[in-house]
Amino acid sequence: MDRLIIHGSVEAIPYYNCSVKSQNEWLALGVKRPWLGYPIMVFGVFIEILYLPILYIIIFKSKLIKMTCYKIMVLLAFTDMTATACSCLITGPLLIVGSVFCVYPTFTYIAGGFAIATWCMSCSVTTSLFLNRVISVAFHGLRDSIEKKLAYVCICLCIFYGFYVLFFTPVVCFNSEWLIWLPDPLSEQKPSEEAADYYRNTVQAWNNWIFVTGMVVLFSLYLGMIQKISMGQKSKAAKSIFIQCCIICFFNTVIALVYNALTLITPDYWMLLLCQFCWSVNHGCPALIYVSMNVTVKREFKKMLFGSQKRIGSISTHPASVTHMSTH
Repeated sequence: MDRLIIHGSVEAIPYYNCSVKSQNEWLALGVKRPWLGYPIMVFGVFIEILYLPILYIIIFKSKLIKMTCYKIMVLLAFTDMTATACSCLITGPLLIVGSVFCVYPTFTYIAGGFAIATWCMSCSVTTSLFLNRVISVAFHGLRDSIEKKLAYVCICLCIFYGFYVLFFTPVVCFNSEWLIWLPDPLSEQKPSEEAADYYRNTVQAWNNWIFVTGMVVLFSLYLGMIQKISMGQKSKAAKSIFIQCCIICFFNTVIALVYNALTLITPDYWMLLLCQFCWSVNHGCPALIYVSMNVTVKREFKKMLFGSQKRIGSISTHPASVTHMSTH
């Protein structure tokens, strides 16, 4: 984003000049994909709406925000909501129109900056969350002195990292023909090494490799600790944790590997489609996991949705009965 500030406009940025063709000519290069754009957009709206009661439950209703891990989860929720706006609410209409970078250069450039920043920030927050869980299990006795301080440090670093990627690294540009957001806007008539270097985002590449490696290590440690604590028994809690880990790890890993593969090979169509699907679903996964697997959030969400269940029969107003209910 710093290039936009320095040069004043997207058209003035080197290798982002769209003057060689008219807007209609650029639009003709795109591919309209309403069969993909509409479902993605609807899913994005659903996820954004779903996050609102979840945040209300965590922050206000249940006071879970007092727990260290839930502070990180709230940051992840806000990050995922912003990322969902990029991956679904913006990408969906661009797929429907069949847009390429030069159709809406300024809008696409700014959206691409937020897309790459929220992705990298989401990776760092997810890693911080599982690092927090590993430390909580491994150093349970020192939780107050280690876990809380490290969590606050991680939150500050994640926010700083997100703003750094947004303002000081190259953006990604949407292309409906390729189905995904690419570092190359494909605005140059003749590709060149200089242009390729100008588009290359080294921070994103390192982010993806470090994220995949870090998640594999942390997941292995966490699941190993949980398995040891449960004494080898396949408890419901251990099984739930394993399923949550697999879901989040799968989508994140596919996205990271495909985007890094773009620098080495030309992926097949099905790989690009899978990458776009995973990116769209990825940031909505935590919300779906919270309302389906998190006991507290699931219970409070049902109360908000269906109302509190009424007790069958009348309740006695005798002081003894009231005392009994309060104690329970």
